[in-house]
Amino acid sequence: MATIEQAMLSCVGWPVPVRNPPAALPDGLPPLLMAGNWSEFQAASRVVDQVPGSGSIYHDGPGHTLYQSNACARAKIDAYLADLVVPALGTRC
Repeated sequence: MATIEQAMLSCVGWPVPVRNPPAALPDGLPPLLMAGNWSEFQAASRVVDQVPGSGSIYHDGPGHTLYQSNACARAKIDAYLADLVVPALGTRC
């Protein structure tokens, strides 16, 4: 499995200009909620960590369908969407 760094380097020299270069997030964003598995959590956390009051849900396993397959994650996502209840960063489901 390639590391994040290796995956990023695979695009070096890509012949098409970057349309969305990295930039600072704007001020005043509402708290974000990120839910991810072991393969994507670290990278996505870098964004969530920049927005005060944000939370994240970590699933120690494969898959991109936490909402469908994980009752714990689904309950926390529903609470965020319905009532803006933000779980702590790194909440495990």
